Amino acid sequence: MKSEIVWTRGAEGDLLHLYNQIGDHDAALKILRDPLDHSLELLSQFPALGAHVHGTTRVRRLLTGYKRRFALFYVQEGNRVFVHAFLDTRQDPDAIARRLRGL
Repeated sequence: MKSEIVWTRGAEGDLLHLYNQIGDHDAALKILRDPLDHSLELLSQFPALGAHVHGTTRVRRLLTGYKRRFALFYVQEGNRVFVHAFLDTRQDPDAIARRLRGL
């Protein structure tokens, strides 16, 4: 049975920010959306696919996108997968840790 993927408001904002950062619609499809769709399909089938994030007990990370430069940060709760952040991994690791604080 597939898990339902639920995007939080923060994760939706992250996605919009990344689309705007890429700028070109065709490039965004190739770099971001197509690999993301594939990763979300895998995640819905295999919610434990992502690695646990160091220093947390619940948060997992699944790398996706061109050269695996983006990461979905999510928590599985029952038959739902809550995506809490969608970030470019090339940023400062401390900024990512701050974004994930409290999950």
